[in-house]
Amino acid sequence: MRPSGWLLLTQLSICCALGASAVLYVHYLNPADSEFCGLRSGCEAVRRSGLSYFFGSRFVSLPLFALLAFGGLLALSLRPSAGRPPSGRVTGLAASWRRPELSLFAASGIGAILALALIAYQLLVIGEYCWLCLIVNGATLVAAASAFSLARSLRASGNEPSGATVSSPLRAAAWAAIAGLLVAAPLVWNAIRPPAAVPSRIQALYAPDKINVVEFADFECPFCRRLHHVLGPLVTEYGDQVNFRRAHRPLDQHPNAHTAARAALCAEAQGRGEPMADRLFSVELSPEAITRAAEAVRLDPAGFDACMGSEQISERLVEDAALLPDEELQGLPTTYVGSQRFIGVPSEVALRDAFERAKRPPARGPSGPLYVAVLGILIGLVCFFGRRRH
Repeated sequence: MRPSGWLLLTQLSICCALGASAVLYVHYLNPADSEFCGLRSGCEAVRRSGLSYFFGSRFVSLPLFALLAFGGLLALSLRPSAGRPPSGRVTGLAASWRRPELSLFAASGIGAILALALIAYQLLVIGEYCWLCLIVNGATLVAAASAFSLARSLRASGNEPSGATVSSPLRAAAWAAIAGLLVAAPLVWNAIRPPAAVPSRIQALYAPDKINVVEFADFECPFCRRLHHVLGPLVTEYGDQVNFRRAHRPLDQHPNAHTAARAALCAEAQGRGEPMADRLFSVELSPEAITRAAEAVRLDPAGFDACMGSEQISERLVEDAALLPDEELQGLPTTYVGSQRFIGVPSEVALRDAFERAKRPPARGPSGPLYVAVLGILIGLVCFFGRRRH
């Protein structure tokens, strides 16, 4: 392959890594509202590891550093003197800087070492793989290999004494535009994407002209407890505008969750469902604590005891589980607000925005395939008008 071909392959690999890093960054900003990775995915396992965030900020994450690194690597590949030897005899770091193909190989080589380390970390420490991370890491390895081949082919072709340059088929401005589109595309999509269709069995619980909220929760789930203190005040604030339904999904790994769910439903039968839920979300659950909670909200003891063993409550739990079957359960809590779905604990701002949106007819954004097609057309136009004319 010609040196220009190796340079093009290097730049394409860098852009691939840049685009995947942008998708990861959007997911890391708000995983509960991201459709790129599920909360049970390898991406989430990696995100929750100790390498994900820095300085205690969700905005400063590993994908952000990857974006900066690949942006710098792409800029390095665009130096117009690629392949031109320096005047005089220069060695060491100075030679690497003045010979762009050498500095490009050195920088991408460091990236390749880090990529192999991250792959090993996922395999040996986390035990799960992030598919987006593998795209980034794989593209980094390809970029390093092609940068090495570029430097070797230049040396083998005897280009050193000729002083000729090696350039990509696209101008630098075109590469910058492509990089900008790849970075902006996930951010824009997250803002304009159409809401996922709410399953009909959940829509059946909705009331007309209301802010419909359906929450799937487990009283012993720590994230469900956190969500309760965010969602509860909003439901109270909006009052009669809200049609709220809590569907119970007690998980088998939580020993007291099933008993707590039955207790909440029995309290609901006596008109004390929300006060009981407030208690159950706030105390350390045990059979004794559940009994004390029933006493604290002044449930009728005889009626409560009879209800706890009733078949009617068992049937209600089966119905709630059927609303969100195991094959569709991506994590708890799962909350539907109108046409929006949240998995995990969204911010109060995100929930309030969903409440306001639920007052209006659902917005219609472009479909995913249409969005990708438009993005592809834009990149194609950039390539067409940004190509070098020899």
